[in-house]
Parts: sequence; C-alpha cells; structure tokens
Amino acid sequence: MSQKKLGRVPSRPLVSIVMPTLNQGRFIKQSIESVLTQDYSELELVVADGGSSDNTHGLLTDMSTADPRLRWSSQRDTGPAEALNRALRGVQGTIVGWLNSDDLYTPGAIQSAVNAFAAQPDWIMTYGHGEHVDEEGTVLAPYPTLRPDGPIERFSNGCFICQPTVFFQRSMYLLLGALDNNLKASFDFDYWLRAFRAFQDRIGFIDAVQAQSRLHDACITKTARRTVALEGVRVVARHMGTAPTHWFVTYIEELLHQAPPEGDGHIEEQLRTALDEVKDCFEPNDLRALQEQLRYILPNDGNR
Repeated sequence: MSQKKLGRVPSRPLVSIVMPTLNQGRFIKQSIESVLTQDYSELELVVADGGSSDNTHGLLTDMSTADPRLRWSSQRDTGPAEALNRALRGVQGTIVGWLNSDDLYTPGAIQSAVNAFAAQPDWIMTYGHGEHVDEEGTVLAPYPTLRPDGPIERFSNGCFICQPTVFFQRSMYLLLGALDNNLKASFDFDYWLRAFRAFQDRIGFIDAVQAQSRLHDACITKTARRTVALEGVRVVARHMGTAPTHWFVTYIEELLHQAPPEGDGHIEEQLRTALDEVKDCFEPNDLRALQEQLRYILPNDGNR
C-alpha cells in the first residue's frame, strides 16, 4: 500500500486544508506559509480560530489580504475538535488536509497526496512519515510511524499516524461524521481508529516525509499530559474493548519525575484519582496490578 515518488497526473482537484488555532501567533505565520507556498496551487486554507488574544488576528488579516486562498473566522469554542468540525463543515475541496497552526508541511506534500489519490482512486485516506521538530524547526526525531497494512490492534500500543501527514477524501468526513468534541487531546487518535475500522482496506501510505510536528512548551502534548494519558486509555478501550496498562504506567512515570507536580495536590492523590477515572477501561487483573504498583511506589499509601 506504499506510494513512492508518483509522477504528476493531469487531475487538479481543489484541496482544502483546515487549521485550528488559538494564540499561536508565534508559529502560525510559518505554518500558513508552508501551505500557501506549496507547488500545488489549487487549494484553500480554512483557519478556525478559537478567540485568540495575541497577534494571531492581525497576522490572519494581513495574510488573507495578500492571498485570498486563505480564509478565516474566529469564535469561542470548546477546543480544537470543535474548531476543526467548524472548518470541515465549510470546506469546498474534494481532498482535505489538517495542519495545526504550529506544524509544517514539507515541500511537495500536497502534490504527493493529490498524486497518490489519483493513482489509487479507491483510497479514502492516506498518510506518510512525519518528523518532530523543536521551536526553532530543528528536527528532533522521526515520528514512530507504521504502515496501514497490519492489524488494527497495533493502535493499542500507541498512535502510529503523525496527524499532519494525513489527507483524506471529503467523503470520509461525510461518512464518519464529526470529530468527538468531548475529547480535548485525543480526537485525532479516535478519528484514525474510526477510519481504520470503517475503511482499513482503503487507507494508503506515502513513503516520504510529509509534515513536521512541532514540540514546544505550549503544545497540548506537553501542557495536558493528564488529559492525553487518560483520553488515550478511554479511546483505546472504546475501540478495542480494554486498554493495555502501559498507557497509565507511562503517565505514572512522567508524573513521578515531574517537578513541581502537575496541578494541585499530592502526586498520590492525582494518581489515585486518575486511575479511578479510567479503571473500567482495564481488564480486572490488569487493574489489580496497577493498584498494587501504586501501593508499592507511593509511600504515603495508608493501605500498605
């Protein structure tokens, strides 16, 4: 299912890129430029702002005036999933890409996606390799990506799709429906699982680096570790029946190494409260093992 260096094809469909944003004025200009400077010009960029209070609006005004392919709106929302759904409802293209306002497309990424869909008309979604970059754009490491031709159970070990590398037919959104607004961090992970369950034999792969995912102090991955961990557990259990314990063990290890502790209260209270919230997602034996692990590592546990 891989697709390597496809030649150009005559079809020139409109590609819609959706971009949720909130107070990303530091990065959004570069993200937008990575879209508008692509060698594929038949595109629109739809930015859904959640009510930014930094310089985002000024940048969007200037850039949309300079290039009418960019259009944007701003209104308060409950999070990125709601912003994305708002943007997706307004797209006009037949192919959709989703780029966060701190991430970057690599040169030629959109053309590669268009070529891939033209060469494989049965594909409804495709993704490729991604890279983690830092605040300055320096490559940190490749994203741990797996190809789609394997069992869906591999998602139990973690999300192997780098979100900004994904392009999908607009029909996929119409068939799957909206992203889950109740999820604040793992809505993309949930959406890929939904896509794999519905269309696994129609998901393709572009064997090239398609995008760069930026890691910085204000990104969701770093600022909402509790939400990321617990939602990951719930999403896996939702689709697989139960979740492996490593999702919670990783959170334990991160929290124990964190200083100061995340949020208010003691680490013991945070961990026990978190485990109580997702205890129904684990097999009974796995849950007992986690509870025993907490009793062992937390010295203030009165039940020891």
